[in-house]
Amino acid sequence: MKFEKLLKLWDLAEMYLVGTLAIFATVIAFCQIIMRYFFNFSPEWIEESIIYVIVWAVFIMASKLVRDDQHVGADFIFQKFPPRFQRKVAIVTTGLALIFCLIIVFYGMQVVSVAIGMDERSTTRMRFPLWIAYLSVPTGCFLVSLSLIYRAYLLIAKFDAEMFIKKGHEDKRAKVT
Repeated sequence: MKFEKLLKLWDLAEMYLVGTLAIFATVIAFCQIIMRYFFNFSPEWIEESIIYVIVWAVFIMASKLVRDDQHVGADFIFQKFPPRFQRKVAIVTTGLALIFCLIIVFYGMQVVSVAIGMDERSTTRMRFPLWIAYLSVPTGCFLVSLSLIYRAYLLIAKFDAEMFIKKGHEDKRAKVT
């Protein structure tokens, strides 16, 4: 039961963090629009900040999408197979994705380390330390790795054939009673 609470806390933390980042990006984008059209002035740091904030939000949200199996995938052929076969394929692909993510974490941290060592900064007047932006990649891939481990656990220890049966997306508004 403690694991379920931890999982819910993890979900909430990611959702609130991504929501906060999205609100921040929206507010500063709105400020940039107001400043550009009414004051004929647009600080370059705003656009740069929006990019960094959105990149962080995307990499953080990727973890939840993997955990909830809501990421994009071409699985129309995969769904035609029986659930047991789907499970085997899902275990293999989850393992391969985990290996890929861990490689990205390893090399991503090397890039961050080099950026810190070189004191690499953006070319704008903001002179933003780029290691913070670069850190989004290994951080996001680390979070995705944790989600893939959880997914592998579900596939191996808690297998339920229902997890492979996709429900049709019904439009409730279109129903006539």
